[in-house]
Amino acid sequence: MGKVAERVERVMVVARKDWRESVNGRFLLFQFTDREGPLKGVLWQANDEIDRAINVNDVVRIKGELKAYQGAFELHVATIAKLGENEYDPAQFIPASPERTDEVHEQILGMIAAVKNEHLRTLLSGIFEDAEFAGRFLRAPAARVWHHSYLGGLAQHVRDMALIALRVADVYPEVDRDLLLAGVLAHDLGKVEELEITNRIDYSDAGRLLGHITLGTAFIDERIRRIEGFPPELALKLKHMILSHHGQLEHGSPVVPMTIEAILLHYIDNLDAQTRGALQVLDKDTGRFGRWTEYVKLLDRFLYRGDRPLEDAEEGT
Repeated sequence: MGKVAERVERVMVVARKDWRESVNGRFLLFQFTDREGPLKGVLWQANDEIDRAINVNDVVRIKGELKAYQGAFELHVATIAKLGENEYDPAQFIPASPERTDEVHEQILGMIAAVKNEHLRTLLSGIFEDAEFAGRFLRAPAARVWHHSYLGGLAQHVRDMALIALRVADVYPEVDRDLLLAGVLAHDLGKVEELEITNRIDYSDAGRLLGHITLGTAFIDERIRRIEGFPPELALKLKHMILSHHGQLEHGSPVVPMTIEAILLHYIDNLDAQTRGALQVLDKDTGRFGRWTEYVKLLDRFLYRGDRPLEDAEEGT
């Protein structure tokens, strides 16, 4: 963190802000945070203008001096200024994929190049070779919490699902391999618009109002319309896969899977999401609960970590 009397300049998120009273007068008490952890901050020269300008979840540049107080560090803030979205890197606050996104992108493009169906190959190439869209896709998380909830998580999720799908198609040759791969690559594209990245991952207005299934289906429908002669039944099957990939109506899908490719997409999606989510829990686990992790609400269970070395868990944090 630093040492007493050290001058500090950092970009952090405002996690909490309160007015407090002391014998020395009224002051603003902050809790700031970044990937290194929380930092208490005190602003003595506070006024109502600063109070109105700085709010919880704002990203701010703070300058001040570290002091010791009750056995911990606190920052006596000299200046504090709110930053705009283009003035900081979200990676300062949000974890990023351990993989290089350009390499993941190349793997996806290689799979698309091997698609034999000309219409599906044209559709997928047009999407994933679009530099503007690819940039947003490669930066996007796959979820706000739970699985792949980090920068680049969506691309990793889709790539891993595609690898599974190709192996599944080898086991079940009756399956339309190209359609299954297309459904995998397209199923979560609505998340590019559903999720916003600032100093945290959150839902956009469109994400809350429509959801990624609706957004993704509309996106694919618009892209299909650009391709002359795209077979209507092929379009119908692909859009059905997107609409049904959550598997059940109560899980957000407007229809249940009714083709073999749609059924497989649902199970492949769930397999990768639950596996990666559980691995993330184990990677973040510190071993303070012994041979078990803490209770995982989204799985409604504890996970057994066994004798997994603590250094392995620490490396994943």
